[in-house]
Amino acid sequence: MIDRVLLDAALGRARPLILGHGGDITITDVSGDGVVSVALAGACRACPNLAMTFVGPVRTFLMEVPGVSAVECDQVNAGPRALSRLARLLNAHPYPAA
Repeated sequence: MIDRVLLDAALGRARPLILGHGGDITITDVSGDGVVSVALAGACRACPNLAMTFVGPVRTFLMEVPGVSAVECDQVNAGPRALSRLARLLNAHPYPAA
């Protein structure tokens, strides 16, 4: 089971960056097997850098929480291979390429 306080604290590390650009982020679901789903709001929904924000700070910080097995965002329109490359370029938590 994932500690919600740790999850919220991890999200809080990314939130100032997102708020500073006119957006926001929320956790929409946490599955029993550790998959955390997030949704971006405001300016982030139409931002061309949404995939970078997701795979960089958001996913990286959330993956540091014990019990989190994956982080998903339905708004990201990039495949696993592209997200894996982005993660490497950003020195972010590795993204599994399909």
